[in-house]
Amino acid sequence: MSRKTEIALLLKALDKALKIDEKQLADEIGSIGFKCKKCARCCRAEYGDNTVFIFPFEIRRICEKTGLGREDFVIPAPSEDRDSQGNIHTFEWVLRKNGDCIFLKGGLCGIYELRPYICKTYPFYLLDGRLMISECEGIGGDITEEDSRKLASVLKERYIAEIKEAIALFEKFEGFNPSGKGICVHDSEGEHWV
Repeated sequence: MSRKTEIALLLKALDKALKIDEKQLADEIGSIGFKCKKCARCCRAEYGDNTVFIFPFEIRRICEKTGLGREDFVIPAPSEDRDSQGNIHTFEWVLRKNGDCIFLKGGLCGIYELRPYICKTYPFYLLDGRLMISECEGIGGDITEEDSRKLASVLKERYIAEIKEAIALFEKFEGFNPSGKGICVHDSEGEHWV
């Protein structure tokens, strides 16, 4: 499929995403129920895949507010894609881990106010506009109407950001050019060689 076609499909998806009814989404969340138990299992390696994908704008915000450099807390997402020179190419960034999330301190998130969308909305996400649920101890817990509305709003924001990121990536993507050496992350801001 051509880049132009991919962008056209993403623009249609964006139009649908912008029209998502937050009240209906909040009602669905409310009927499922959710109450975070603050167990931090989603942050810990011993309970499964705790990989956190992070947008470039989230990386910048964490850098600005904490004084950390990107290389201090993110790495390129694993990938098997290689160019003709053997360099690895990937399309996303992930938070570094030391097994557990590197921001997990004493069972609490050390960047709670700055945490990425994936963390803010866990265990929920939208896939093709449909509400999906990851495994979590908090599912089925009591959730207030206000909290389900807030969560629905942030889920919609995340979904829109995912689509906009993909559009911007396709607009900037120039293929797997072996112009650097090592690993290249292609994102909405262009190419980053690390």
